[in-house]
Amino acid sequence: TSSERFTNWKYNCLMAKESGILFDGEVLKILWGWAYEIKLKDMDMIVKAKPAGKMKMFKIKIIPWDWVQVELNEYDTSVGRIVFRYKNWPTN
Repeated sequence: TSSERFTNWKYNCLMAKESGILFDGEVLKILWGWAYEIKLKDMDMIVKAKPAGKMKMFKIKIIPWDWVQVELNEYDTSVGRIVFRYKNWPTN
C-alpha cells in the first residue's frame, strides 16, 4: 500500500522526458544564465537553448562556434535544450 505508492511515485519521477525534434546547430553567442543563441544548420532560424542536465552535471563546456545538437519542442520551436556537443565540426 504505502510502499506501492512510493515505488509508483519513484517510477513516475524517473521516466524520461518527451523526446523532441533534433537539429544540428552552431553556437553564435553566450547569453546570461546558462543560455546560448544557436543558429540551426538546416533552417535559417536562431533559437535560444540551455544545456541538458547531464551536460551541466559532467561540466561540458560550450563556447561560441561549437557545433551542437539541439532538441526542440514541437509546440514552441523558439527555445530548446542542448543534448550533445560535437568534438569535430560536421563535414557536410
